[in-house]
Amino acid sequence: MKLTFILRNKQNALKLSTKTLDSFIERIKTDTKDGAVARRRHELNIFNHDISYDNLHPSHQIYPSVEFERDANDNLRMRTFNGVVALTIDNLQTADEIEVVKQAAKILHYTLAAFVGPTGKEVIILVRIAKADGSMPVDEEEADFVCRQGWQLATTIYQGLLPKPINQQPASARSWFRMPLDSTPYYNPKAMALPVSEKPIAEKPHADQPMEVEAVDEEGDAEISQETKRLMGYLNSKYVFRYNTIMGYTEYKDLSRKYMEWEPVDDRVMKGMTMKVRLAGIDARDSDIRRYVQSDMIRPFNPIGDYLWEQYDKWDGKDHIRRLARTVPTDNPHWENWFYTWFLGMVRQWQVTNLAKYGNQAVPLLISNQGWNKTTFCEQLLPPELRWGYTGNLQMDDKRQVLQQMSQMLLINLDEFNQISPRTQQGFLKNIITLSSVKIKRPYGRHVEDFPRRASFIATTNQADVLADPSGSRRFLSVELTGPIDVSVTPNYEQLYAQAMRALHQHEPYYFSPVETQKILEWNNKFKVKSAADHYFFDYFEPAAPGEEGEWISASAIFAYLKEKVGVSLLKPANLTAFGRMLSGIPDLQKRITKYGSDYYVKRKTS
Repeated sequence: MKLTFILRNKQNALKLSTKTLDSFIERIKTDTKDGAVARRRHELNIFNHDISYDNLHPSHQIYPSVEFERDANDNLRMRTFNGVVALTIDNLQTADEIEVVKQAAKILHYTLAAFVGPTGKEVIILVRIAKADGSMPVDEEEADFVCRQGWQLATTIYQGLLPKPINQQPASARSWFRMPLDSTPYYNPKAMALPVSEKPIAEKPHADQPMEVEAVDEEGDAEISQETKRLMGYLNSKYVFRYNTIMGYTEYKDLSRKYMEWEPVDDRVMKGMTMKVRLAGIDARDSDIRRYVQSDMIRPFNPIGDYLWEQYDKWDGKDHIRRLARTVPTDNPHWENWFYTWFLGMVRQWQVTNLAKYGNQAVPLLISNQGWNKTTFCEQLLPPELRWGYTGNLQMDDKRQVLQQMSQMLLINLDEFNQISPRTQQGFLKNIITLSSVKIKRPYGRHVEDFPRRASFIATTNQADVLADPSGSRRFLSVELTGPIDVSVTPNYEQLYAQAMRALHQHEPYYFSPVETQKILEWNNKFKVKSAADHYFFDYFEPAAPGEEGEWISASAIFAYLKEKVGVSLLKPANLTAFGRMLSGIPDLQKRITKYGSDYYVKRKTS
């Protein structure tokens, strides 16, 4: 596909050149060497779009629909039909308005490109079109017809998504625009073609008469009839819709309810909409409402991405994350830095896809008496806009629910962590904490799907000896509180997440290094669950320091000695393998590997 560039100089001499669409998209990211586009925008703004400027300073005219060539008399002649039509949305006054239009254009998979136009106050959307039978126009007359039909069809479909009207100058094969400038154009070379019927489409309707046009459904041949247009118009006049890409369903607001929050469009809501539509005199059924509300014509909304994007580049340079950590009183000297790294990992987890290799494996574990605001602190880690993503009600025995919440929630509080059995800690919990994605079947779904894991974990407990998995304790950032957490001041969420976004953008680590992991392991030793074997070992032995007098004894010999002293019934774990793992987890206990097994350097207690 090649776009045609036409330049007429002051003497009206014509210069013709062509560029591939890929080259064109790269070209418009920067201005010309002499800044011609920016200067033109400035001058036209001053002179209120006085056309004389273009006569004094000619610039390229770009023809998107057709690749032209010149005949012997310098007349333009169609060489190839590109299958592209341009929609223009002008009178955009702010950068935010421009961005909204570009984002809306991305929704439909017919959008080939969207970029800021030549004056800086419009967005041009290039839409792929094609004849319904798949053939290409053979001459310019047919190309003109397809462009007009495609423009009207595209205008009808796109207008419902755009905040401002599309310029009503119909397209033709010779429609053109001047050189644009956009450092961040949207480009989708894999855009699908919008099939255009050869059936004539009515010209612009009267104000009281909906336009009747043809569009395509899943089978490729359904019409958007006048009744369908009335249905879509009614729904959009009464409700606002968005598709929540995280939760996987369409949400709505009833415009007649002033303070309504976004709610899911469930079956009950859909039936209510159907009744209201029918009472308005529109012949529609539940399936008609569902077809529109659940289609890709509803704008997608990513609540996480939108929130983080709003905080981007707002950080004031102060350390708000560690300041929040300091509201947790503790003697743990590592807590502030641990919390900082974990917080970055949590935000990073919200942004990953199901192709990520690792999930956020760290879990802060808050340990204190009851009533010290641990749960409140956990809830307040999320801003009000994302508070829907917090849960403290996870049923560990319902594995399907756990996996589903890991894909939909943002922060899961393992409340009353001490009630999670050692077997679950060492098995299921250890596994899910490491997951980067989850495989589940949607309700009423037909097959298992792979979803990115978004949730990070935090935990609270009233007991200190809770870590039952020696090899998995490195994942827990244990912090024993010395007093109640100060939750009297609302965190500065904008700055918290702006700082996190800046840190991630600068590639600060959101995971723990091997050295830091070793510190975590050493710190967690005092929070491990102590078995009977732990207690009895220290009743009869103690680790011998290097250079200190002691003896190397095998795990089996120590185990046999303790069985002789206390009996098998009191010695738990009661098998040698588990006992050996317990010995390996004792800090400061030296270990050496021999050809017969493992020996440990110990001193026997005499009393």
